[in-house]
Amino acid sequence: MMRNLCILLLLLSTIVGAAAAANASAEEQIAVTGVTVNPPDALMRGDMGTVTVDIKNTGGETGVAISRAELYPNGIAVVNDKTYDSVGIIGPPGNTMSFTFTVRADTADGIYYPTFYLDLRESGSVRYSVPVTVESTEIRVSIVDAPETYPANSEDTIVLSVGNPRGNSVNGVTVTPTGEDVKSTQTAVFLGALAPDEEKNASFRILASQSTELTFDVSYRNGINEHHAILTVPIEIGQRTVEPDMVVNNIEMSQSGGAITLTGDVTNAGLKDAYSVKITVDDPATPTDPLPGLRRRRTGTGRLLELRGHVQRRGRVLHPTPRPVQRRERQNLQRDRDRLPLLRRAGAAGRHRQPDAVRDDQRPPQSGRGGAWACSDRSAAGFRRSR
Repeated sequence: MMRNLCILLLLLSTIVGAAAAANASAEEQIAVTGVTVNPPDALMRGDMGTVTVDIKNTGGETGVAISRAELYPNGIAVVNDKTYDSVGIIGPPGNTMSFTFTVRADTADGIYYPTFYLDLRESGSVRYSVPVTVESTEIRVSIVDAPETYPANSEDTIVLSVGNPRGNSVNGVTVTPTGEDVKSTQTAVFLGALAPDEEKNASFRILASQSTELTFDVSYRNGINEHHAILTVPIEIGQRTVEPDMVVNNIEMSQSGGAITLTGDVTNAGLKDAYSVKITVDDPATPTDPLPGLRRRRTGTGRLLELRGHVQRRGRVLHPTPRPVQRRERQNLQRDRDRLPLLRRAGAAGRHRQPDAVRDDQRPPQSGRGGAWACSDRSAAGFRRSR
């Protein structure tokens, strides 16, 4: 008896549940299962994007008739608002359907809520608000390394930093240099995608013939939308303060027979290394030993030099006088000038005795080209002789 009663109650509950499902309203059967905004996270002002809404039939034994689907703007412009004026029927439970709308962010930065509206043919409707963010922060372009001045027709390097401060990734980042009377070894540098808060560097070898401006155009995409960030860099042609600067000091002179030996220090006071450094004497002096070659002189380093030679002019023995050297004011190269004599007078302090064959009226002047010696170097900026 009890067993039959339990079976009866079970049958009654099943029948009631089926009847309730059959009587469920159409709007109760439709559920919004997903929303996708592209580009993700944020549109920039003026950007085009898409909003996709997914729905599903979650109940009932038959399909649900849908008259139309719309996306009400509510601050965001909808481009294809007539696309779903006629929809049709979504099938039995488990069937899905998607609606995609094209939107444009013709508005100020902020968060907007366009409303998805589904008009059901029998009765009722479905509404769902879609959050869309408009945020117009651009990527940042800055100079990491660039010289203050550029030697004419000489290559130099500019390094740029490109950073993405946005909350979403940007794609296709490309840096292109342009300008009059200036050339770049690279026509463009492709950096690719930049994740949020990511930074990448781009280096360019620049050669300019005169003072001008160099413009860097950084193009990138936010979704399907292309944007540009512009950076203008002034190019000033002038003397570089970082070029090698050969300084000669601590000069000592001694004589043995007809030859005179000069010894001293050669220091690179510049900010760039000097290459192929050689020491020689000017005409009419001739060296008796091979010319000293110091090869590479790193900035701030020095080396002892020794030079032997003799000078003949009209039968007279002349004493080479070092050229005056202009020292750069750099803290790590400052020295006490009292300890660095340049021997501006022959025979000073009794250290350099004049040869017996030289009379007072035969002594050469202590400046000018006669008997002078020079230091030369070949660097990235070209050949230069110290004066």
